[in-house]
Amino acid sequence: MPTSEPRTTEVDDHAGTAAVCAACPHPWEEHDPLGVRFCAATTASALPRGCICG
Repeated sequence: MPTSEPRTTEVDDHAGTAAVCAACPHPWEEHDPLGVRFCAATTASALPRGCICG
């Protein structure tokens, strides 16, 4: 029986540049725990929803 691995959100992590979230236009390091969870779920499920980041 195949095991499912958790999906992760890919973040472009180049030295000297701020990583931008794949789901919203905000820098990844500015996400609070709820924003991380929301944006990761948005990306993993390809959901067409707005941003909750503040």
